[in-house]
Amino acid sequence: MWFKNARLYNGDFSDLKDIFRDDAEIEDAVKAVPFRPCQGGEKASAGFAPLFADTGAYSFKTNGGVFLRVLEETKLLPSSVVMTQLNEIIAKKESELGREVRKNEREALKTALVNQLLERAFPVRRDMLIYIHPELGICAVSVSSAKRAETAIALVRQAFTTFPAKVPQPRCAAEDRITSWVSEGPVPEYFELGADTVLKSSDENGGVIRASREDLTSEEITVHIKAGKLMTELALTYKDEVFFVLGADLSLKRIKPLDQYLERALPEKTDDRVADQQAHLVLQGALLDELVPYIFKLFDCDE
Repeated sequence: MWFKNARLYNGDFSDLKDIFRDDAEIEDAVKAVPFRPCQGGEKASAGFAPLFADTGAYSFKTNGGVFLRVLEETKLLPSSVVMTQLNEIIAKKESELGREVRKNEREALKTALVNQLLERAFPVRRDMLIYIHPELGICAVSVSSAKRAETAIALVRQAFTTFPAKVPQPRCAAEDRITSWVSEGPVPEYFELGADTVLKSSDENGGVIRASREDLTSEEITVHIKAGKLMTELALTYKDEVFFVLGADLSLKRIKPLDQYLERALPEKTDDRVADQQAHLVLQGALLDELVPYIFKLFDCDE
C-alpha cells in the first residue's frame, strides 16, 4: 500500500479538525459516499472503499493524519471500435434514406451506439490512497494524473461537505529553482541528486531531453542548461530514506523507500496482514509529514 506517485495539495483545514479527531465521524462521512460499480450506460464510477478488507474499516489514523481509499471503475471502450461500428451504421442508414446523414443524426446514432456498447464493455478497477493531515494542512493522492487526483478530492469534498484543498502555488518559477539546484548549487539540505532528469526548452517549439542514469553535474547536462533548457523533473533522495522524481508542478513520481530505511524503520512482517498494512501506512504517513511541508517551504508555496 505504498504511494508510487503523489499529487500534492495544501490548504487551511482548521474547520475540519474536530471531524478528523473523531474516528466514528470520519467513518460515517466516507461510508456515505461508497464505491458502486458502473450502472447501465455509465462510463466511470468512483467512491470510497475499505482500506482493509479483513476489517471493513474505511479510514486509518496515524500521527495526526488520516488515510482513505478510493476505488474507481472505468469501462474500456476504444474509440477505434466505436468509429468502426458507427461508420457501418451510418453507411447502412444513408443507403436506406438515399441521402447523407446529417450532423445531429450522426450524433444521435453515436450516442445510441455508445450506450449499447457500454452495457457490454469490460470494466477495469483501480484504487488510490488519499492522505490528509489537517494540522499540517497537507493532502496527497497516490496518482500521477491530475485528473484522477481531482476525482479523489471531489469525493472528499462530497463526504465532508467542504474540503478547501488546492494545488500548491509556488511564489517562484519552479523550473528555474529546480534547475538552479543543479547548475549553481547547492542542492537543498536533506536532498541528494539522483541520476534522472527531464529538460525542456522554454520555447514551445523547443526540444525535450530525457536523461537517465546520468551524472547530472556533467558537462553534457550543463550544455543543455546553458542553451536555455530548464529541468521540469529531477530525481532526488530525501535523507537516505526515500527516492522520488520531483516535477515542476510539485508532483512526486516513482516514489520508493530505500531498502536500508525499511530495514531500520519497518517492523518485522507478522502473520497479521492488517497489522502489516497498517505498519506500512504509519511509516508512509511519517515520511509524507516530513517531506511534503519541506517541499512547500522550498518553493515558497502559499498556504
